[in-house]
Order: sequence, then structure tokens, then C-alpha cells
Amino acid sequence: MSLDTAGLRVLTRAECLHLLRTVTVGRVAVSHRALPMILPVHFRVADDDSIRIETTPGTTLHRATDHTVVAFEAEGPAGSTEPSWSVILHGFATHPRPADRVVASGRVGVAISVDEVSGREVLDVTDPMAPAVSSAIARW
Repeated sequence: MSLDTAGLRVLTRAECLHLLRTVTVGRVAVSHRALPMILPVHFRVADDDSIRIETTPGTTLHRATDHTVVAFEAEGPAGSTEPSWSVILHGFATHPRPADRVVASGRVGVAISVDEVSGREVLDVTDPMAPAVSSAIARW
């Protein structure tokens, strides 16, 4: 088991992709008017391990995911007794179908490649591997 400097367990690429397959809501970070923008999205992990989302033509998300580098984050499991985790990735967003081939719902697909991925798991505080909370942080 590998821990980072904050005492969080470092996840492997395979673990990150597995965990992403267990949730359906994440966040896409894009650039809009030269500022960062983070948008919640429903997603799935495709067979080729890319992240797939849908958007409506003409929206900020649609314009900001056309041949651009984006960041993506998902976490889980919410409201569970299992350890919580977060996965962050960077990739290239494209609209794999031509713009004139809009799905029946009026939305278009966006594929995000998984070029870089990292993940962390918060260990249970009762786990002997979990770091003790420092007194300075506890008082803050």
C-alpha cells in the first residue's frame, strides 16, 4: 500500500478506472472565456476506458469540449460506510460523431481520453495506517 504525504492511499490506474465505473456523476473542468469552469455531468466509462458524457449543441459545455484538454473528477461512495475516494484525470475532449448526427434526445456525445489519471482513497480513521490528525488541525 502506498500513501501520499497527506496519508491518503494512492490508487493505481486500474483501481481508478474500476472506481469510476461505480458512480455516474462527476465534474468536468473546462476553460470558458479564459477562466476555469467546473460543471457537474452524468458520465460512464466506455469499453476503451474513455469518459463519455452528453451535452446539448450550442451550450458552454458543448463548445468547451470540442478538441480541448479538460480535467475530470469523480468521487464516492456518498453516504456509505466504505472508505471515500476521489479520482482526477486529464484528457482530450472530442465530439466523436459529426455535429449533424445528434442523438434522438437532441444531445451530442463527448469522449474524454484518459491521458493522466490519479486517485486517492481516504483510509478509515480507525485503520492503523491512517495518520493521526495533528493537534494544530484539530484546533483549527
